[in-house]
Amino acid sequence: MDKELPKSELPKPLRKLSFRVSKSHLPGNASYKGSVVWQRTLDIDNIAARVVDKRSEYRKETLVNTFNLLKEEIYEALEEGYNVDFGFGRTELTMNGPFETPYEKFDPDRHTLAARLRPAPRLKQRVANLKAVNETYQVDYNSMPRPTYVSLRIQPRTPDSDEPYNQLPAGEHPFISIYGDRLKLAGDSPEVGLTLRCAETGEERFYAAADMLINSGGRLCFVPGIEFTPGEWLATVGTQFTPTYHLYKEPRYGTLTFTVI
Repeated sequence: MDKELPKSELPKPLRKLSFRVSKSHLPGNASYKGSVVWQRTLDIDNIAARVVDKRSEYRKETLVNTFNLLKEEIYEALEEGYNVDFGFGRTELTMNGPFETPYEKFDPDRHTLAARLRPAPRLKQRVANLKAVNETYQVDYNSMPRPTYVSLRIQPRTPDSDEPYNQLPAGEHPFISIYGDRLKLAGDSPEVGLTLRCAETGEERFYAAADMLINSGGRLCFVPGIEFTPGEWLATVGTQFTPTYHLYKEPRYGTLTFTVI
């Protein structure tokens, strides 16, 4: 695994990581806990593009294809029972489930093998090198986007609407809308946009302002281009928008949980 760097070689963090503090809800725990404010997830295409932007001699497609070849080989090595050291971490195979005697055979109904990821010393060091700022009282709730519900309709809900509230049917849809307040995607931060995340798989899809068919304070309408699977989904809106059009320096975030049935 990658070893720690000398302190003199540690890079200076480019920006501070935002967190907020809230009261712990654990029984018997009267303390407060900190949580990192939502951060956009970069996929391998984003990472490859960043490498190319830094004047790499390789094309983005070459980097992505190479990564995918290595990834498939790692999967095959795991299936052969190997642990794999991939630089910034190492896989470790562990076993779950109780055994009644030292001689009991493996029972797939009671025992499972699982992969654990052990972070490399340098990965832990680089994360620990980040600086953080408490935004608990620095960001006014009234300045945040407030997504309220997701819908397939082109008009907002009315008291006699028959569409299930904040639910989508499973499958693909030509477009969907998110209704609420202060939703308009505005600003030049790369984190300005809408992210959909499937709670079941952890897969994410990011949509920039340019992807919106309607981009207004009360409605975001866009072509999702994905299949919605049953379960819980999370929509996160990040924007620098203000009603006065004097953009915030940093994006504000609002989240919405909805159900696919």
